[in-house]
Amino acid sequence: MDLTVRSIKFSILEALSAVRHEHKFNLIGKGYHPGRLESLLNARFDPQQRHMAVVAFDELRAAGFIRPTYSDLVDPEAWVEITDSGRRVLERRALDSLDIALARIASNLVELRERAWAAAATPRPDSLRQAAHSARELVDQALKSGAPDDAVRGMSGFTPDGSSRSGITRRHRLRYLMISNRGGASDSDLKIAEQACDLALATDEKLKALAHSRELIVVDDVRDALVAAEMALRKVLMRDTDAV
Repeated sequence: MDLTVRSIKFSILEALSAVRHEHKFNLIGKGYHPGRLESLLNARFDPQQRHMAVVAFDELRAAGFIRPTYSDLVDPEAWVEITDSGRRVLERRALDSLDIALARIASNLVELRERAWAAAATPRPDSLRQAAHSARELVDQALKSGAPDDAVRGMSGFTPDGSSRSGITRRHRLRYLMISNRGGASDSDLKIAEQACDLALATDEKLKALAHSRELIVVDDVRDALVAAEMALRKVLMRDTDAV
């Protein structure tokens, strides 16, 4: 079964939304004892998937989407309940503010983001190349869908750029999104967004060039590309005060 930390997070939230509280290992299971998640997902976790469930659980707790009840005398931190913010996450199917911002443009962008991180978590060369390409696609699709040509051309002060066949460059689209979503476009933030895009795109180009090479693909390079893509999108889609 193709599970990701993200999909398991939503399953944990769904399980907790149906009960008052639950023990961590009643949810994720241990050893030869399956947990409620496995019944909910109709799956039997292998060791890697159970580890993903532990990571998902711990990240949900750190984010404040679930919390310990502290009501058990023996194991007070292991009994947890869903929080109000966790219920909002479940209702929106959005784990953070970037998910929400991407979904406003197109729902498939949230799925593309998830696929990119899922591929990056699988240290095979083909998966890592796919993760880098997905980071590039995330940027490209968000910019083209969120800043369509007609809207960009109608932007105040728009001047066609001769280096682009359409007259519209990535900088134009970034600026349009920044003005639309943040109310203005500072040169410093625009420069950060551009350079973050450059890193994501350059990593994709590098990995394409390594397709038939014996040179090892560095996992950290791929993850850096994903972080850079998300940095660029946060800069143009979100205000500093945005939160789930």
